[in-house]
Amino acid sequence: MRDSASFLRSIDDDHHVIELHAWRTPATCTFAAFIYEKVPRRLLLHIAGSDEDAVILKALEWSKRH
Repeated sequence: MRDSASFLRSIDDDHHVIELHAWRTPATCTFAAFIYEKVPRRLLLHIAGSDEDAVILKALEWSKRH
């Protein structure tokens, strides 16, 4: 996903890496956070929504609990 045109940034959070992506159209904007385990590198969860801050906060909260 990191090579995708939707990729915005990566957040390194302890045992996880959170990748933030955005898809924009003239009418809407959707943000998604993909949470990966660092070792082995595998997708654990994704969170999507229209509020960038809310998506990031949910991803960080999930990462802290797991």
